[in-house]
Amino acid sequence: LLTQAPAMPTAPTPNPAPIMPTTQPPSPPVSCLSIKVDISTDTYPEETDWTISDKTGNVVASGGGYTDKMTRYIQDVCLEIERIYTFSISDTYGDRICCEYYGSGSYKLYLGETAFIEGGHFFSSNQHMFLLVDQDTVLIDHGTVSGINQLGHF
Repeated sequence: LLTQAPAMPTAPTPNPAPIMPTTQPPSPPVSCLSIKVDISTDTYPEETDWTISDKTGNVVASGGGYTDKMTRYIQDVCLEIERIYTFSISDTYGDRICCEYYGSGSYKLYLGETAFIEGGHFFSSNQHMFLLVDQDTVLIDHGTVSGINQLGHF
């Protein structure tokens, strides 16, 4: 009598590898963008301070305590998009950070490689209000710039 041997179990058939899409899914929306605050000090760096405040006046970024004369300080700040901000800079002695006797200090705010606020000619303080729309757009309210034309100076 011939008997047939029991069948050996077979390995399960592997499922084919999933097909991956050739394009990446969209990135999640950016909730904040890096703004570069670029401060070049004058010959009295300890007199210079700055803040960025939100619409309600809460300080969201600040700088100061500079010690090196005629030096460039760069600080990256992450700001939420679709918000209104005020950049304020002050010189405690009131003799500005630019030009004539005190060196060539200045300030610039950058989004990417584009400076959207800049200056240096002011006395005690200066303010600029801006709206960070998206990674390519900043709206600046030039009516909020204070301190630039005091005493007829530019």
